[in-house]
Amino acid sequence: MERITRFCPNCWRELPDEAQEVCPTCGASLKEDVDFFSKLLRALWHPERSRAVLAATILGQLGDPRAVPVLIEAALHARDFGVQEAAVRSLGRLRDPQAIPALSVLLRMEVPLPVRLAAVEALGAFHDPRAREALREALNDPSEAVRRAARAAWETAALKEGSH
Repeated sequence: MERITRFCPNCWRELPDEAQEVCPTCGASLKEDVDFFSKLLRALWHPERSRAVLAATILGQLGDPRAVPVLIEAALHARDFGVQEAAVRSLGRLRDPQAIPALSVLLRMEVPLPVRLAAVEALGAFHDPRAREALREALNDPSEAVRRAARAAWETAALKEGSH
């Protein structure tokens, strides 16, 4: 029978089989009753990449604005670019204006191309002058792919503005 790996929901250290009530590393209770939303927020920092990506994706799908600050933090500081990308996509889906500065910063950071492309796409979802300015700046990005995506997002935003 395959052994199930368990992790502490506080420090994300692997738990020994005998740990039932308290994490031997950080002392956190393993018996706490935490709601699903809170578990998703914690899972953004899970050491297994796939779990963190899934948490970021689900948080965007839930549409709860309480996730925005934590998704911003993950977009800017997650160690895995897949987690960053998923957080950025969820921020675009949530369309909360408080995400615009972070998305703009990501376009100027040295982050992997998929993250920058996701930031362009997310900014394109906003009807906000700050998002338009970030897209305008991205028209001069060193990456041709980012420039093309920014141009497409810019043109789509212009068409939407023209139809109002």
